[in-house]
Amino acid sequence: MHAFTRFPSHAGQNPWFELSQYKDHKFDDIKDLKKNYDFVIVGAGFGGVMAAFRIVENDPSASVAIFDSLPVGMYSSGRNAGFVSSALILKALVGWAHFTLDDQKWLLKFNRAIVDKFNKMREQYKLNFEWRHDGMYKAVRERSNQKQLEPLARYFDKLGINYKWYEGDELSEKLGTEFYRKALFTDENYLDNPSEFIRGLATALPQNVQVFENQSVLEVKDGPHPEVLLPGGQVIKAGKVFLTCNEFIKESGISGVNNLCAIHSFGAMSRELTDDEMEIFKGVQPWGVTGIHPCASTVRYTPRRRVFVRTDIAFATHPNVSPERIHKALKLLRPAFEKRFPTLKEVPFEYVYGGLICFTGNDRPLFGEFAKNVYAISTGDGSGVTRMASLGQYLADYAQGKDSEELRYILKHYHPSYIPGEPVRTIGATLNIAWKNFQAGSEV
Repeated sequence: MHAFTRFPSHAGQNPWFELSQYKDHKFDDIKDLKKNYDFVIVGAGFGGVMAAFRIVENDPSASVAIFDSLPVGMYSSGRNAGFVSSALILKALVGWAHFTLDDQKWLLKFNRAIVDKFNKMREQYKLNFEWRHDGMYKAVRERSNQKQLEPLARYFDKLGINYKWYEGDELSEKLGTEFYRKALFTDENYLDNPSEFIRGLATALPQNVQVFENQSVLEVKDGPHPEVLLPGGQVIKAGKVFLTCNEFIKESGISGVNNLCAIHSFGAMSRELTDDEMEIFKGVQPWGVTGIHPCASTVRYTPRRRVFVRTDIAFATHPNVSPERIHKALKLLRPAFEKRFPTLKEVPFEYVYGGLICFTGNDRPLFGEFAKNVYAISTGDGSGVTRMASLGQYLADYAQGKDSEELRYILKHYHPSYIPGEPVRTIGATLNIAWKNFQAGSEV
């Protein structure tokens, strides 16, 4: 048996969950749990939910159970900044030079396909989650970071991604702030409420997929006939088990998944702005800004007259975040907000929270069968939504024997590199993050 040693826990108050139109949706009651399923999925994020959709597409008679320790949309899938982008090219930590142009083209193909599918699913199932085609600004202030926009533009040229340059007053008018000096804008991005998005998708799963939230999986037994142990001693049998719970896969003790690591990142959202406070956004459409530097703050002006900011990253030696660490993050979150919006200094944060972002040493995702009939996926570079959704679909194909050129590419290239054990892992990562924070300057 592979026993989980840690489980996701609440970390602050997630604004996206609290503001979700699907917040009060009731998923399946544990009293309706069956003794046998063709597939059991641990983790009801984008990877798990999209895997379930694909399983049933491949085999409409398949029975599926999805378990999540927290409410659907409460953890990583519902704690990101709400960017769903085709134009997230490979770079995050190790740099562009480690990836070929062919790698980038494959990623763009995967991203565009899954974004197109999201659009079709939203229409097909008449889902009402926030989903705006507002694009994305790669905006910078520091002169050293402005120079890094040029290589990104050249990559966009090679990949056929449309973009536009903004700077000076024109950029300020677009964003309602004079903080940023130059930006590269691409329309290949949707902005959403991520918790509302994943909960909405989960409501559309077919009847032969049961979703059990607030329900941990304690152990997984691999073999010809896998078993899953739940609290209270309940044991259910499965044909195959999928682990789609990102860094928590490592907590299962399964061999071959230890080359995952994670960072904690912290976010805050203001209360709704008053009419007077909204003057700075007069004529401004909702927008999302990410930086070119990995430690730069991510900022959004949302359709609900709120400002969201995410910054302060720390290596996650332990996957869960303490209340003390969330409070400490305010020392960076508050200045990040105020220096971008000095006229809003008196506007308080209504929500502050922490989250977990999974990485690998070479930015390559985790994908495959790691024990008999036990499969796992995880992102490798922090671009969770599009990447996990794609991986979930192809994991279902892999487990169900559905071959494709895309799957063959994944099986050949998606292998995380070795990461040293503790204490070297934490020491090295902490020093690296500290140096990157220093390099980011005022972008933090």
